[in-house]
Amino acid sequence: MKKNQIKEKIQELENWLIENPNSSERSLIESDIKKLKNQLEKNHE
Repeated sequence: MKKNQIKEKIQELENWLIENPNSSERSLIESDIKKLKNQLEKNHE
């Protein structure tokens, strides 16, 4: 994925968390966000 695609995906997931604060999938989504942010940092190095 390209940098912009990763940023868009992070934004989508963060919006999902806002819209679904009590979802049982919350920890999974948070984990995905963390992975994507790490990937962004690695691509930036």
